Amino acid sequence: MRPDSELTFGRNADLSLDPDNTYLHRRAGRFRLDNGIWWVENTGSRLRIKVVSSDGAVVDLHAGASSPILGKTGIVSISAGPTRYELSYFLEDEPKKVRSPTVDGIDIGIDTVTYGTKLTPREIDFVVSLAQGRLSGRGGPMATHTEIAEVWGVSPKTVDNTLQRLRVKLRDKNVRFIDSSENLVEYLVSQGLVTMHDLEWAALGEPEGPRPAADRSS
Repeated sequence: MRPDSELTFGRNADLSLDPDNTYLHRRAGRFRLDNGIWWVENTGSRLRIKVVSSDGAVVDLHAGASSPILGKTGIVSISAGPTRYELSYFLEDEPKKVRSPTVDGIDIGIDTVTYGTKLTPREIDFVVSLAQGRLSGRGGPMATHTEIAEVWGVSPKTVDNTLQRLRVKLRDKNVRFIDSSENLVEYLVSQGLVTMHDLEWAALGEPEGPRPAADRSS
């Protein structure tokens, strides 16, 4: 959709995400244009909205909070009950610079914006294999390192070393409690560092798959 000045999203909004999910607010949030700047607002009362821009900026919006769109492209995500929804956005022009996000009109400071660690294409490949149940909502046991290695045509040691290096990189950013695959996946998905778009591109189990993340930019 291409809104002129405003677009609401939720269970019963301009953009209806899921009319049958009672965990989702009727109007969970909205995009609005204000003096040439697009903003995202959390208009619900209890759910949180996460904005992840293509340049790695992550904004976590509590109820009543709003934030300018920080990058030219990105994802707005919201979880309601067991289901996670993702909205992709694209700005035709570069976003203008603004001060910082607000809650109920009060400046809450730029420290609400964090810059995540970008994953390498190989890290995305392996993490998508781990996270496919979480991203798709189907759940189920996570793939083992041996199973991931078979999918991508590498050795289990390569998978293990890559994921361990990823953990080290995250710990350098003061991320903790990521020793288990479950916790690692939960962190990466919640921060928007691996998304449904990555899973769809990888086409795991599809005739055209698997497609490496590195091929997306080629």
